[in-house]
Amino acid sequence: MNFKLFGVGIVLMSVLMGFNSPSEAREPPVAKLVQVTGSVEYSRNGTSWRPVTRTKYLFSGYQIKTGEDGGGKLISQTTGMAQELGANSEISVTDMDIALVSGSLSEPIEDSSTIFQGLSNKFAKAQRYTTVRRSVTKTDDQVCDSKVRTIRSVAVSSAHPDLVWRNACPEYSYRLVIDGDQIHEIAAASNAEMMRFSVEGTAEGEHSYRVEVLDVDGTVYIPRKDSTFTWISDDSEAKILANIDGLGDDAFMVTNMLETNEMYVAAMDIYRDYFTENPDDNDMRPLLIQSYQGLKLSNLRENEARLYNASLEENF
Repeated sequence: MNFKLFGVGIVLMSVLMGFNSPSEAREPPVAKLVQVTGSVEYSRNGTSWRPVTRTKYLFSGYQIKTGEDGGGKLISQTTGMAQELGANSEISVTDMDIALVSGSLSEPIEDSSTIFQGLSNKFAKAQRYTTVRRSVTKTDDQVCDSKVRTIRSVAVSSAHPDLVWRNACPEYSYRLVIDGDQIHEIAAASNAEMMRFSVEGTAEGEHSYRVEVLDVDGTVYIPRKDSTFTWISDDSEAKILANIDGLGDDAFMVTNMLETNEMYVAAMDIYRDYFTENPDDNDMRPLLIQSYQGLKLSNLRENEARLYNASLEENF
């Protein structure tokens, strides 16, 4: 085999597919810092520091320092052991461990609030969705994709009643059909980054739904197969929310709990709120990217993937 020609073929194929090679992706977090008090900061280069005010997931290469009134508890991903970080201390995070640079760090002890392995597995899987397409041309950008797909199965509730789908084109309107006979006409929303519909007056249990796409001349797309949503009873929702209350300020454990119960839209909203409040926490962004992917919000997935890949080039 001519390996030189084979290599050229691979490069050509990548170009034709229209994808950029992603930057080196992050491994899952090594540890997390919880019960943060006082002055605590983190850095990825040891020069520029940013405040930590809530649970923070720590990646290899991170550094943490505390002030006179600062402290927190570190939980290792690899061992599940916890250590108390004292005031006026500094640590560095390696691929597998936490190293004390100065100050005080207690001996490891067993802790019940470990990082669930499932979260790290999900983070690793999310990396596959961080690849982005090459920049579209002006002609490409003007073409609307009418094939609007919806997540195959999702749960909604009184507190989180929304179904979502991609806004295919500024002039397209939509017809939401629930259980085959409940018709909801949704007007075009040229500036909406996604379409949302709040389900109301629906019985507990499973229901079918589909989103049809229309333009001024009529229907342009009908999916071949309906999706389903499950309306969660108020009692079941109350139990889920009670469990979430016990997770404190760990947004990623909250989203994990919601996704376990198929409340994917509710989880997406938590991710969005978190990254709005913490735009610098790009190393955790693959989880939002994966959320968009699951909900078939391909335009938002690509936008977030671009932000994520750009952040990997930074060294703050």
